Amino acid sequence: MSLTAMQVAFCKSYLLLRDAKAAALEAGYSEAYASKKAYALLKQENISQKINELEVEHFNNNFAKLAMRGIEVLGEILDSELLDERVTLAAVREVFKYHRLEQKLNAVEDSKDTHFNITFNEVASRDS
Repeated sequence: MSLTAMQVAFCKSYLLLRDAKAAALEAGYSEAYASKKAYALLKQENISQKINELEVEHFNNNFAKLAMRGIEVLGEILDSELLDERVTLAAVREVFKYHRLEQKLNAVEDSKDTHFNITFNEVASRDS
């Protein structure tokens, strides 16, 4: 069974948002439908398969570029003569925000240095 244009749009939005209601609204479904039935879309076999296909495609197309660009940007930041931990932290946040990565950044002060802990929340495959 093929998907409608709205269903494909839902799958693409869900891939980025991970919120069925918000993805349904962005795809053009009504507020009433999104509130009551958006999560039912995720249970449909064809929708689930399409999301899985899009996840693989997205990962394959974007991960290598993302990693290389992130390394370049962070290298530029660290090579900067104006290095300041607040500036560095702000730049790291912007890199993650730009690439829509879910992140948690914590600056932990100790007696001599500031350490930055960066934690990524990996999105589990829907097949797991």
